[in-house]
Amino acid sequence: MEFYFKTVGAKVHLYRESGFFDDDLGELHETFTGKLKTRKFFGENFELEDISGLFSKGDRYSIKSTKGLNGMLEKKSFSDRYTFKETGSTEGGE
Repeated sequence: MEFYFKTVGAKVHLYRESGFFDDDLGELHETFTGKLKTRKFFGENFELEDISGLFSKGDRYSIKSTKGLNGMLEKKSFSDRYTFKETGSTEGGE
């Protein structure tokens, strides 16, 4: 699964590749803490937090959705697309 950012007018939207037509997941709004969030009345909302580090800002994001999607977006080399990697649960025994 791949995600990307696209400017629509003067606003940045989050998109998810989905076959022939990609899904517009909503306009991104920056919070006071620096996280990026979508605000939809109906459907899935997303929260992104840059976890790249000081010298590689925008290369990796933590992503969570209201419908249970939880993982990390990692920027592909030589592309503006991000690959989704699901984070594993740390609950339970070893």
